[in-house]
Order: sequence, then structure tokens, then C-alpha cells
Amino acid sequence: MSERRDTTRLPLRLEVEHILGEGASARCLASDISTTGVRISRLPGEDWGQPRHAWLQFQLPDEDAVVIRALGELCHESPDAPVRGFRFKYIYPRARRRLERFLDSVATA
Repeated sequence: MSERRDTTRLPLRLEVEHILGEGASARCLASDISTTGVRISRLPGEDWGQPRHAWLQFQLPDEDAVVIRALGELCHESPDAPVRGFRFKYIYPRARRRLERFLDSVATA
């Protein structure tokens, strides 16, 4: 799978829940994020299956503590490490606006 980014991702480390299905998820760590996607690394001992699409849930590290839930499409998987790149297919409009504002504030800080 090739990776083509629409926007620049900002380096931001935060915990992401990679939701596999009913009651099953894997804890991951984001290394960068944008309004259109995220790169995550699976934490040791976690199993994240082989989905083409996955729900990704994370909390922004700000005073509002907003939880963002996005449907991600797998765009890249590293053959050498447990790293995946996802393009956001869907985020609720209010959550997308919140993510945009947060990333804008980080980029200009």
C-alpha cells in the first residue's frame, strides 16, 4: 500500500485505541497526526488483527479533554515494525472541527 498525504502531520505522541470489534481493541501510540490521518505503533503484547478499516479513538491533550473517534482506512503498514498509517474516512463534524482547532493551535505555538 502506498501512502499519499494531503496534509502535513504534526509530531504528537498520544495513546490511541485501535478498535477491532465488539469488546476487542488494541492499545497503540500515535507518533504523528493531521486532520486527515495518523501513524500509530502497536504497543508490545497487543494484537491488532488485519483490518482494512478500524475505528481509532484518542483523547486530545488539552484542557477540554475531547475524545475523538475516527474511522480509519489502512494506507500503509511497515513490514519491519508494528507501525500503521491510517487515513481518516469519517470523523463526526464537531470532532473534526475540534481536531482542526487543536492542531492549528499546536502548529502556531
